[in-house]
Amino acid sequence: MNAFADDTVPDARGERMDAFPITGHAGIDEALAALELSDDVHAHPEALAAALDAVAAALNPTPQPPLPRP
Repeated sequence: MNAFADDTVPDARGERMDAFPITGHAGIDEALAALELSDDVHAHPEALAAALDAVAAALNPTPQPPLPRP
């Protein structure tokens, strides 16, 4: 991702954003913050797949057995 000289990042229109959006889910926020899209577009599918896997895991967590009742 190309950053401006002051380390802000461009939004989809190429305008400055002060920070990455926060979704409210730590796993999703971490995955999106770690997403790096370099100039090598051949690496983009792997990076996007990793971010999408993290989002899918956050939205569809592994089912847990019910808690035992006293």
